[in-house]
Amino acid sequence: MSQLRLRRMQMRAAELVRDFYESLLMLTLGVMMQWNQWHVMRMLNAEKLPEGVSEPQPLNWSSAFFTSGLLLTLLQYRPQYIKRLAATLRKLFLLLEVFIVLFLVDYVLLSMWQPFLNIFDQVLHALGHSKWTWARILFRYWPGLSSWLINDAFYFMRFVASLSWFLLAIEMSAPKWRLAIDFLLLGQLPDVLPRHRRRRLQSQC
Repeated sequence: MSQLRLRRMQMRAAELVRDFYESLLMLTLGVMMQWNQWHVMRMLNAEKLPEGVSEPQPLNWSSAFFTSGLLLTLLQYRPQYIKRLAATLRKLFLLLEVFIVLFLVDYVLLSMWQPFLNIFDQVLHALGHSKWTWARILFRYWPGLSSWLINDAFYFMRFVASLSWFLLAIEMSAPKWRLAIDFLLLGQLPDVLPRHRRRRLQSQC
């Protein structure tokens, strides 16, 4: 491998590591704000949330998993041109990027996810109180099903959906983060890479 290609790969590896640290910073800030019930939308309008935005729910593991998964997903679409700016400009844009990402997380959580969960909760309650023939037959054979649908099914389904989203987001983020961790541990990119990852990395150099 020529010195020029080696230099480019080293620069690319350093960019991956910097992106890894910045993404880890935004992920940590997002989880901390969710854990402490700090919401950017409420900070911007302390008196009243915008119309159509739900009140934040009490902290629970489901919201923590969903927020983490959403952050990991958004971090996959960070603009590439910012990484090529000078160091001072990059830091300023990083602050702006942190604010935008946290605002988007709040917006999705309060304007989309929580209203969807409220509708889903009402559907489960309606099923639990259903008087349809097929529902009465089910409740006769499973006496606790009606009570479970009314009291526990919503929390179980919310947890499963949030955890599934979080694990899927980790799977999506793993390839790029694994390269950065390999560079941190080995001091260089690994010699053996999957073919599609090696071809993509060389095309970016």
